[in-house]
Amino acid sequence: MILIGGARPEMTIGWEAVADVDWTRVFHAYGAAVDTPDHLRALTDGDAAARSEALEHLEFAVIHQGTPWTATVPAALVVAGLLADPATAEPIDEDGRPLRAALLDFLDSVATAGHPDIDDEKLNAMARPPGVPEKLIQKTYKSLLGDENPAAEEGDDEEEGQEVDRKAATAAWDAVIARVVLEIRSTAPALLPPVEAALDDEDPRVRAGAANAAAWLSALPGLEHRRDAVAAKVEHVARRAPHRDERAALVLSLGDLGAAPREFLADPDPAVRACAALAPALARDPAAFEELLTALRRPAEADAWFTHRPPQFPAHVRFTLVDAVLHRATDFEQLLPTAVAIAQMTNDACYRWDWGRLLAAAFPDPGDPPTPPTGLTDAQRTYLRALVENEDLWGSEYFGAHMAFEQVGLPYDRDAIRALIEAPS
Repeated sequence: MILIGGARPEMTIGWEAVADVDWTRVFHAYGAAVDTPDHLRALTDGDAAARSEALEHLEFAVIHQGTPWTATVPAALVVAGLLADPATAEPIDEDGRPLRAALLDFLDSVATAGHPDIDDEKLNAMARPPGVPEKLIQKTYKSLLGDENPAAEEGDDEEEGQEVDRKAATAAWDAVIARVVLEIRSTAPALLPPVEAALDDEDPRVRAGAANAAAWLSALPGLEHRRDAVAAKVEHVARRAPHRDERAALVLSLGDLGAAPREFLADPDPAVRACAALAPALARDPAAFEELLTALRRPAEADAWFTHRPPQFPAHVRFTLVDAVLHRATDFEQLLPTAVAIAQMTNDACYRWDWGRLLAAAFPDPGDPPTPPTGLTDAQRTYLRALVENEDLWGSEYFGAHMAFEQVGLPYDRDAIRALIEAPS
């Protein structure tokens, strides 16, 4: 059985934790991780260019598009040990962002790759799929290392040199990654303490990054018992945070930790109030719902709230807010002022995230296949009028913009929609 990461059982961090790791036998997205130790050393010992390359290596090789590899855990153990190194307080860009903040982002990615949404039972089943020989899983591992022609090693049975069943090959690949995910989970208890310690850092971006990483780590199976303690510390830091970007990010992390940050619904800053309202624990809270609707009545302002946008907002802030209100609303009339405000400022490219989703909410029962509505409600008429009046929504080259209308039984035709609006009820 191949040891995936080689972490020591006493759960140390830093270079000591990986002293026995053979980096030629662990891999990242581009093959054997023989280059990873040099990149890790460059984080604190290299010049600016080497440090930049090292961060890129962590982001694009050690974790690649959210997928962890067998080099991920040993790299994470080293990075966790570097958080306390004074060298990681040094800025890495013109904005003055500390290296420590970037390292916390990496540990956040590692925690996310631990898939807290998948329970241990399912993950263990993926790691040892029935009917898939362990030898095939080990060969898949070797192929990811870059070993040549692993399916035709000397001494293999003749039938093993034949083409492997595609289904079994996919299951073997999934098994390798599932084992990495299990190792992330087993290592998470060692990663959480240095991340928590960074909540006391002098830099607000480090504190915000620590809260986000701690929230994801404590969501992993086996660390759920730490969530309340982590939330209490994040809440304490949030109360002291003087500026919008940090306070909002910390409040978002409180929500991710399962807390109900109700006190921040009364914050003087609208961005912080909205971030508190996004907490899943407040999903049924009328005051939180109203706060989100209020924020979306000025969508352009919401998009411009942050100098450094928290990672919980992967794109425009309004997209996340729209998603939240759509899940909480009981009828479209509740959303109408918000929908009109968005229709007045959005564009055709945003069909998937704002106006198209609101259009689907306005016409919730289009039929199968969708058929033209026989009459419009006042709310539907008002929203369609706002869409018609926005020049940027029409003549689109985006197929999805056309489909946003067609999937509710309406033509993607400005004049036709205008005529429908003006037709008597």
